[in-house]
Amino acid sequence: MAYTDVSYEGGIVVNTWEKFARLLQDLRAQAQRDGWRQTGRWLAESLVSLPYCRIEYTVFARSLLESLPAAQPRLPVVLRRATAADLARFEGFVLPSELRHFAHRLARGRYCFLAVDADNLAAYCWATTNVEFAIDNLKMQLQPEDAYVDDAFTVPAFRRKGIQTAVHLYRLEYMRNLGCQRAILIVDAKNTASQRLVRKLGYQEVDHLSFRRILWKRNYNYRQSKF
Repeated sequence: MAYTDVSYEGGIVVNTWEKFARLLQDLRAQAQRDGWRQTGRWLAESLVSLPYCRIEYTVFARSLLESLPAAQPRLPVVLRRATAADLARFEGFVLPSELRHFAHRLARGRYCFLAVDADNLAAYCWATTNVEFAIDNLKMQLQPEDAYVDDAFTVPAFRRKGIQTAVHLYRLEYMRNLGCQRAILIVDAKNTASQRLVRKLGYQEVDHLSFRRILWKRNYNYRQSKF
């Protein structure tokens, strides 16, 4: 799930003016990336949802003790774990606030995985064994030896080539080698395409989570998972 709460950064409350300046920076970057028309549509939808927002998520789980399917991307990409030196690769694909958050996640020991074509970023995804609300905007108590996998993105020019599936499976194998026995992820309950994809990768539905935002509260409250 994408990081959307700009109220906290590294556990430090950001003052109102700084938040406003960063919002403008994000809007300019998004307009350069997606165009002002799409950015305006996103901004209008965000303003409409300010008083109240609710999203339902489906929780999926997959055993890592079972064999993983083989991945055959249609381009010879290199799959590897990212380091802080790779942060420059994300510029232009993620917003400035997200890039700062990525740096914080790496500093906190989170696992980021890349698919790289020559020197070009093709796709990325993340994983952790410890869900933290200040970082993940999620209240979920993982079981011992669980891995939470999230925030997958494929650069538009590299989509529909099997690259995200390859980096996803590489991530699962990496986490399994660390001793994890199960992978957990969440998908918007309305996103049927993503749900079909994760089912093909061996995931099964195990629970549901609810997200609500009321008025100006910036904290994200999730119903406690029972899986």
